[in-house]
Amino acid sequence: MAQNSTRLLIVDDDRRFAQELRVDAERLGLAVEMVHEPVAFGPVLASWKPDIIAMDLVMPDTDGLELLHTCARHSYGGQLILMSGGFALYLNMAEEIATQRGLRVAAKLPKPLRPKQFAYLLMSMI
Repeated sequence: MAQNSTRLLIVDDDRRFAQELRVDAERLGLAVEMVHEPVAFGPVLASWKPDIIAMDLVMPDTDGLELLHTCARHSYGGQLILMSGGFALYLNMAEEIATQRGLRVAAKLPKPLRPKQFAYLLMSMI
């Protein structure tokens, strides 16, 4: 598929899972960066300026809500895909906090994802 200018940042400590998402996104022609360590998120967000961020809300050494606060501090104007293997209530709470901070949540996805769920979502966003 032809390359487009859409930039996707995948934030997930599960490297295998993030790589699967990357493959799906690159098949759709998106430019993709991955962050596996929460400490690297802010600098990559600021320098790479992604259009879409797919972020796991449950990672070691951080609370996913901190990542949302980082997005707000950087005045992130793109779309967010929130993912969590935890409770649906946590996804709903994260969406509410993101919205209150002026962030745009495109989707909430419980993990594990169904096959091709991520690719279909991306197709609807680009």
